[in-house]
Amino acid sequence: MHRVIPIAFVVLLLATYPARAQVGSLWDACNGQDIEQVIEACTRVIEANKEPGDRLATAYNNRGYAYTRQGAYDRGMADLNAAVRLDPRNPLAFNNRGYAWTRQDQHERAVPDFSRAIQLDPEFAAAFNNRCWSRAILGALTEALADCDESLRLRPNAPTTLDSRGFVYLRLDRPQQALADYNAALEMRPHSATSLYGRGLAYLKLSDQAQGERDIAAARQADADVASKFRGWGVAGP
Repeated sequence: MHRVIPIAFVVLLLATYPARAQVGSLWDACNGQDIEQVIEACTRVIEANKEPGDRLATAYNNRGYAYTRQGAYDRGMADLNAAVRLDPRNPLAFNNRGYAWTRQDQHERAVPDFSRAIQLDPEFAAAFNNRCWSRAILGALTEALADCDESLRLRPNAPTTLDSRGFVYLRLDRPQQALADYNAALEMRPHSATSLYGRGLAYLKLSDQAQGERDIAAARQADADVASKFRGWGVAGP
């Protein structure tokens, strides 16, 4: 038998459809890549306060990460603290809070957050890479190398992790291995200032003055502050 749908029910469906579509669009923007759109959309989600704790935590996490990328560290940290409080089993929130600490050169505070992210998700390759980087800057080089190795096992040939491990090898005074990692990283990101500068230092350690100077000049062209960054990370250049 053909079933007749009551008109009132059809009207209700039509009335609620735009709202549902709007919510979906809002979440798409909150989970997007454009910093300004993420901040605006996630703010609307947070202010509406109609989502369960884990989804609200996602909105805080996304907005906090966007603020961090923007350089608004106080706002970013406040949001990431809220995300962790609302959903203490969210590895991404801990990883992003660790990243926010690294952006403020507070690596000793970043490491515990990366460790918690890894504890919650033992296959979180990015968190292993991030902890590798912070540990390398702090001088915990054996632990840093183990983290980079594990990150590359989970996500082989990731250029950011190859760059991190190249830096660890530089600090360990193993320039041949640093050179191999920086070469591999630069195949995928040929204009990376950190990889170019690190490779230049590796060449200098291997007594290839001409190639080292070429890489260092290219790195400085890509980022005029790259030498001072390396000095701040404990590796002095020419």
